[in-house]
Amino acid sequence: MLVLAVVLAGCSNPFSASTTTSTTAVQPTTTTTQTTGTTVPVDSGAAVYRSDAARTGVYTGAAPPAQPTTVAWKFSTENQTDGVPWSSPAIYNGVAYFGGADSYFYAVDIQSGALKWKYDSKKAIFSSPTVSNGVVYVNGDDGNVYAFDPNPADPQNPQPKWEFKTKYGLVSAPVVVDNVVYSGSGDGFLYAIDAQAGTLKWTASGGRAVNSSAAVSDGLVYFGGSDEALHAVEVATGKEKWEYPTGGVVWATPAVAAGIVYAGSYDGSLYAIDALSGQLKWKAPTGDGIVSSAAVSGGTVYVGSRDNKLYAFDALSGAKKWEFATADDVLCSPIVAGDLVYVGSIDGIIYAVDAAAGQIAWKYQLEGGMWSSLTIAGGVVYAGSLNGNLYALK
Repeated sequence: MLVLAVVLAGCSNPFSASTTTSTTAVQPTTTTTQTTGTTVPVDSGAAVYRSDAARTGVYTGAAPPAQPTTVAWKFSTENQTDGVPWSSPAIYNGVAYFGGADSYFYAVDIQSGALKWKYDSKKAIFSSPTVSNGVVYVNGDDGNVYAFDPNPADPQNPQPKWEFKTKYGLVSAPVVVDNVVYSGSGDGFLYAIDAQAGTLKWTASGGRAVNSSAAVSDGLVYFGGSDEALHAVEVATGKEKWEYPTGGVVWATPAVAAGIVYAGSYDGSLYAIDALSGQLKWKAPTGDGIVSSAAVSGGTVYVGSRDNKLYAFDALSGAKKWEFATADDVLCSPIVAGDLVYVGSIDGIIYAVDAAAGQIAWKYQLEGGMWSSLTIAGGVVYAGSLNGNLYALK
């Protein structure tokens, strides 16, 4: 039996999954940061994990015009063995924010790849950050929810605006709606925290560890739990609206679109549940456990599976439209930009797949595998790798 390990916000620790690395493509650099002299486009505001509070995974800014041919820069974390950037970067006002397993939270200039500032939380940061109203929020494995000024008064020693302590480590990505931060914790609760003051508003139980990142839509907050259920609670009070049991742990972030909540379970199925009633509309099987979060666009739901495949299902019926095979586990969460679906794999390849046909449009080999989900902003693809680097590809 597999030993279930920590689950990340953007992707997940693949438990006993292979960490296959590549021997081709990108040439390694020898310095902490490197720029090729190319100009990275100004970001298009990809500042929230999964692109919006409903976590649809659809990026409306400029998509890459073609297959990336240049590593504009790559940023090496402080400790490349332990500093794997498992969180998906948030791009805001020309800066990429992301956490590393080396305990640092990084702010990196997207034009040059140079470090602007970093904060040492003393424990790993698996969480994907979000930026709202000019404040950067991220969760730490030390049990804290952090709020940072994007431009700290002392970049050499940045300090949080506030930090809120939970009872266990957090790997989920915070989401901010109407001045409230929603964050799940390993202590079994979803926390609603005042975004300005850092004070508690309410908690809601997820039964056991809440490693799933929350989605917010139409007055409800949706999140998965290690109690093998999907939960919906009211934004105002945290009172439970409904709970739907699945056949496995729900680590994936729910996506909400057109009144339906889509979430994968480690039982290998993707669930579509009515957002208001909590009634099952359909479920669709894959060949292995799902920790990848779904993307929803144009009447289609896209999700990765540990069976090495990316799937496309009809959003209303659950009928399978296509499946696309990679060379290793798809733990990363797919994103949609333009006519393509982008996803990374443990095989170290970024795949760009035609959203309608399921055919490969292009692929790009990195030096190491990927757990971190991709971010696209300003036509640039940002990818974290198991080799401890964050790449900007254009």
